[in-house]
Order: sequence, then C-alpha cells, then structure tokens
Amino acid sequence: MIIGGGATGCGLAWDLALRGISVALVEKGDLASGTTGRFHGLLHSGARYAVSDPDTAGHCATESAILRRTAARAVDNTGGLFAFGNEDDPIYLERWIDGCRRAGIPAIETTMEEARLREPGLDPGITRAFLVPDAVCNSMALCAALGRAAESLGAKVLTYHRCEEITTRDRRVTGVRITDLRTGVSGELESGIVVIAAGPWSGRIAQGVGVDLSLDLVRGAMVAFRGNVVKIPVSRLQPPGDGDIILPRGRVSIAGTTSVVTTDPDDRRVDPWEMERVRAEIQSLLPGLADAEMAHAWAGVRPLYDAREKTNGKGRDTHSWSRDFAVLDHAVRDGVPGLVSIIGGKLTSFRLMAEKTADVVCRMLANAEPCRTATTEL
Repeated sequence: MIIGGGATGCGLAWDLALRGISVALVEKGDLASGTTGRFHGLLHSGARYAVSDPDTAGHCATESAILRRTAARAVDNTGGLFAFGNEDDPIYLERWIDGCRRAGIPAIETTMEEARLREPGLDPGITRAFLVPDAVCNSMALCAALGRAAESLGAKVLTYHRCEEITTRDRRVTGVRITDLRTGVSGELESGIVVIAAGPWSGRIAQGVGVDLSLDLVRGAMVAFRGNVVKIPVSRLQPPGDGDIILPRGRVSIAGTTSVVTTDPDDRRVDPWEMERVRAEIQSLLPGLADAEMAHAWAGVRPLYDAREKTNGKGRDTHSWSRDFAVLDHAVRDGVPGLVSIIGGKLTSFRLMAEKTADVVCRMLANAEPCRTATTEL
C-alpha cells in the first residue's frame, strides 16, 4: 500500500508492479495534485546543485538522462543555459565548472554570439554562457502515465481517497483506513506493508503511529509571465537563490523560486514580496521582463529530509539545504514492522527514490526481481 500520488508514489507503484508485487496507491486528490504538480517544471541536469549539493547533482545528472529516454512524451528536451555576468563571482564559477565535471554533467561553454542567438533577451552584462542538458517536464502528464502503466500491470490507483490512519496490531502494520471523498464512504484495506510517500504531509501521517520524521518544510513561490519569454531554461550562474531560473511551459514562461521555511504542508501562500523578488531577480538576467505581464503565481512546499543537519544549515540560506532523500524502514528505526517512508529528494530523482524504496519492500517480501524502470519506456 502506497500513500501519496505524486511522482515518487506513482513511480513506486510502477516499479513494484513491474516486479510482480500486488500494490495499491491511495491519493487524497488527483495524481500530482500536491507538490509534484506545483513545481516550475525544470528537469534538472544537476548543474544547479554542482557546488551546493554534489550528491543531488549526481543523482539529477543520471536520472534526467534516464527520464528523457523512458518518459519522452512528458519531457521537452530543450537543453538549458547557465549565464554568468560581470557582477557574478569568478571563484564560484570555477567551483561550478569543477562540480559539474565531478558529477558527470556536460557543461559546455558556448560563445556569447551563440548564446544570444538562443536567448536574444540576455542582459548585456552577461559575459559567459554554458549549455547543459536541462529539460522541461510536464509533471501531471508524467504521473498520469505512471499511474496508467502501473494499472496495466494490475495495480489499484485510488484517487480522491484520503488516508485517515495506518492501522496496526501490536505495533505491526495491518493496512490503512481510508475515506472516499466523493461518496463519504470509509473502509479499511489490508496490507502487510505500507509506504508513506506523501511528501510534506508524510510527517503528519507518520505521527498517527507514533513515528517522528525529521522533515524541514520549505515553501517556494513561482511566477508565470505571459508568452514565450524564453526558448529554453535559463539560469543565473551563481549560488542557488530566489528568482534565478526561468523556463518555457506552453503559453507562459515560469520564473522562480523563493525559499521560505514553513511548518504547514498546506501553506500555499504567495506573499507580495515574493512576486516582486522573483521579478526583480529574473529581470536582472532578462531585462525585457520589465514589460512582461504576470499571468499568475503559486507555491508548493518542498519536503526536505533533515536538511539543516546535512548541510549544517542553521541560519543559512535555505536554498543551500540538502535535496538528498532517505528511505526509512520503521521496523528498524522505530519498532513498527511493515512501515516504510520515502522522504526528501526532487522530482528529477523520483525514479531513483522509487527504486531504492522498492528494493526495501522487495527484501521484506523476499522478492528477488530486479528494478526495470531505468530501461522500460512509459
């Protein structure tokens, strides 16, 4: 039983179904209606994290290449551009080039003439540009494809079903109690193993069985500008910060993100200062945005795992906090057999997160089937 229908939960359902395991997924909304459906759309090459979070950079480099191949209909393989300007830090630039090399990210410097052909709106102060294999991902199409693929192998995908509690007997997991939000009917589903893959809501669900998850919740706001302001994702070549990415998605161009600590997984505020900050920062990269109309803004909550400890992040910019993930077997950690959590990470690394979680589940079920999601096309 999987709780959560974001990219990781859907990816896990697909992975387990491919290994021949009987699996059901419950999601309180539609697939991708949580954090997965509220991100900007960038499928990371890993370049953004080459200095601040090398492990995540390496994961993204590997996983984005896999997803461009296995989930091609949900990915627009645009490529991306990192722009370095007169006011940016040359020491950071050298560290970034070295970090990309170490993580296996092909960051290729191009001429400014070529860069301006690709993005004519670049600020005149941009002096160096690097091409990276960033892409744009439609997360809702991705989760829909994952859900259908899992169902085609016998999985049950129950949307608009809220998990009320994880049921136990003598501390051992026995299943979940759920409510169909369309009919109001409640019932219990039996399962020997329950995986919490509910993103920022995972902590609340785990508390119901006396398990504490060390989550750091960070809200990020994005702003959509009308029109195709850019042709490919463009990022400022500097330490990750507010409003330093913009990418094309359909009829809009999306810029983001902010990074604000919160305690509420349902915190979807976008404060006025966030919209102003994103516009100001991205405008320093693309001055033409001064005349662009903002279409809308929204926010999502990132579920970071023990991020402050991993990056010694107390008091530091939350953009620098680790995006690494963890699979927790709560039989070992908390004395609750049959309960597993997958927390942290990024959408780009969802397939790897699902694989590592499925490996834990398969060991518990004595299932020796290997993971096939890296080679099976959706």
